[in-house]
Amino acid sequence: MIAQKERRQHTRFHPKDGTMAVNHHVLGPIVNISMGGLAFRYMNETTNKEISDILGIFLGSDNVLIEELTTKVISDKIVSSGSTFLQISTRQRSIQFTDLTKPQRIQLEDFINNNALKRY
Repeated sequence: MIAQKERRQHTRFHPKDGTMAVNHHVLGPIVNISMGGLAFRYMNETTNKEISDILGIFLGSDNVLIEELTTKVISDKIVSSGSTFLQISTRQRSIQFTDLTKPQRIQLEDFINNNALKRY
């Protein structure tokens, strides 16, 4: 079997437990994060509501909030299906950061340096 070449430009890190991706439509734990993007999980009803491409990163235990990060969806997949009664699934969305301002890049780098536990 031939190994796939890593396509990511940035090293991924595990954020501290409790680090959340937030916007007006969704709240979910961040699975991994890098200077180039992040992946987070969220609950989704079968109504398939659109999720805004503007996200924030929140870590309440350390009083950290990075707001208004513009993103591009790279993938969005079901990681577990709910029962037919509930019709809710857990999804994982991977996003790429786009058009970040210099202050946002500084905040993001500071967040990773101070709140990432280990390399992914």
